Amino acid sequence: MNALTKRMGFAAILVGSLLACGIASATTVMTFDEFNPNGEYVGNYYNGGCGDSYNGGSVTCGGPNYGVTWTHAIAGGAPGGLFNNVDLEPSSPGVIGGFDDDTGSFMNVAAGFDTGFSFYYAAANTAGSINVYSGLNGTGTLLASLALPVNGSNCNGSFAAYSCWTPIGVAFDGIAQSVNFGGAAFYIAFDNVTL
Repeated sequence: MNALTKRMGFAAILVGSLLACGIASATTVMTFDEFNPNGEYVGNYYNGGCGDSYNGGSVTCGGPNYGVTWTHAIAGGAPGGLFNNVDLEPSSPGVIGGFDDDTGSFMNVAAGFDTGFSFYYAAANTAGSINVYSGLNGTGTLLASLALPVNGSNCNGSFAAYSCWTPIGVAFDGIAQSVNFGGAAFYIAFDNVTL
């Protein structure tokens, strides 16, 4: 192999590595593993701030600044915490397993995001939904809707009702600023939300 071929091969490897690094750094994954196992509102944690106290518990601060805030979303430990009926989650020990009412939770991204996003969900008895909007807190144009059907319980030998996890994604055209994660309070769980 001559010197020019070697240099071209090295340059191709270097460019490929830089592209791979650029793509990886553009991915945002919220695992909910950092929160108080006994429950905590996600709040501003993924906006570089703090969660909010749930039932007088402790608050987690200093999260990554992804520019993402959450309303009404309660994160907690699974199965060794607030969500003791959740198991086999994609990343552990935390999930979003509750909302403080039946309207669900809004994930707000003030800077916006495009193309789509993905996540995992477990819905043992009650279906859920996803609605993507162009404005904050469910305002503006509805860009996409996705039904989340019941996906079973007690999977892979687990005795936990919420142990069947389905990976799913939703694509849309335009710029989204909010997503409503809908479902009955404490009857659906989400993990590894990826933008």
